[in-house]
Amino acid sequence: MNENTENTPETDVLKAISYARVSTGAQAASGLGTDAQHRAVDRAAAAHGWQIVERITDDAVSGKTPTERRPLPQAALEQLNDGHLQVLAVARSDRLARSTIELLRLYERSQAEGWTLAVLDFPAGLSGPEGRMCIGFRALVAEFEADMARIRTTEALEIARLRGTRFGRPSRHSETTKQLASRLRSAGHSLAQIAAALTDADIATPTGNTTWTRSSARSLLRTINHDAAAQANAQAHQQALTHPDNDGDPPSQHSA
Repeated sequence: MNENTENTPETDVLKAISYARVSTGAQAASGLGTDAQHRAVDRAAAAHGWQIVERITDDAVSGKTPTERRPLPQAALEQLNDGHLQVLAVARSDRLARSTIELLRLYERSQAEGWTLAVLDFPAGLSGPEGRMCIGFRALVAEFEADMARIRTTEALEIARLRGTRFGRPSRHSETTKQLASRLRSAGHSLAQIAAALTDADIATPTGNTTWTRSSARSLLRTINHDAAAQANAQAHQQALTHPDNDGDPPSQHSA
């Protein structure tokens, strides 16, 4: 929703665009969230001497949607790049960008194109050295937190694997089918022979097909190996819990 306001004749006043966003339809219908955001920008404009010439409201737009995929902010950025406007003002950073990294890119774009990105929940609204330092610091923190989250996820997955957690989709093969295929493989049968044996036994594949192929037999054997690895990890983990290593320390010597 765009709302144009009347231009004033002053030529030395920076022309600004006020951007607001809400995520849900209920918020958009009430107008309370966006009204408060625009009022905050109005107060900042009065303090800095900006002229609000346009108000843009993104109704019911998720913050997960990148700025480059939102038509209204993109239209505003084009006007700023063309020099028709000089300030893009937003009450809170999360209304404009989904992450500090994205906000940093917008800030760097504003510096390159010669307009002002005013984010009111940052020191000095991102203007001046304080604002630049703050957004740079937040970007570093955001990158650090993302890296740490990836490390924690990797470590958690490794611990779960060692405990025998089976990842991937649940097996849709019956135990009878897996046992038969395992015995055939142990006996040295090829994939084609295993597929033929399962077909002759009138065993259906997980998709309901009554004819097994080399590919479906290979998939079954991968599932068997996956299950066996998970079971071995679980047994090793349980053994480590019940018989922990003593880290090589010699047994305690007690005097008589």
